[in-house]
Amino acid sequence: MWIEASLDNMGVPDPQFVMKEKILELNDKFELVLKECPEIVFIGDKVLRQKTDEVSVSEGAEIGKRLQSVLAKYRKITGLGRGLAAPQIGENKSVFITYVDNQFKTYINPKIIQKSSDCNLYKEACISCGFIWCDVKRARSVKLEYQDEKGDKKTEELDSFCARLIQHEYDHLQGVVNIDVALPKSIEFMLSDPLKEQLRDC
Repeated sequence: MWIEASLDNMGVPDPQFVMKEKILELNDKFELVLKECPEIVFIGDKVLRQKTDEVSVSEGAEIGKRLQSVLAKYRKITGLGRGLAAPQIGENKSVFITYVDNQFKTYINPKIIQKSSDCNLYKEACISCGFIWCDVKRARSVKLEYQDEKGDKKTEELDSFCARLIQHEYDHLQGVVNIDVALPKSIEFMLSDPLKEQLRDC
């Protein structure tokens, strides 16, 4: 009791008040997302639970353009978002995009063909889950096969954050969302700055 009174006199804010204020800020952003990005579907929509179908290159390229447009709008509102998959705009198709180093990239009919045995942890957010995040354990590196917008077949080996991003988006094509694979008791509101999050050893 004395400690609480002392903190009040020193002008230290009540932690519960600070938490509620941050949640209200997130709520305001979420309302803007709902208004400006009506294409985005959220957890509870059955399309996020379905395994996707392969597409032609032309259809995949067109879906990729739509995904880029939606993600650009989302990033303008929130300053966040590194990837988006076709199911997240209601399309049950095997396409996702990433936004890395200020560039969009489209992956058509991707397949992860290899994962490393060593893993890391990271607090993952998901556009389709609103402003909550959770700890997810993923392989540190992966090998991916896909087609680009020209139909050329590509194989890439990725590690660190890019490997995690690819796995997150690829999961969407399998009907899996990050909260499905979260570590127990790790799902929470995104109250700290996600841009300061770091990969952690398991």
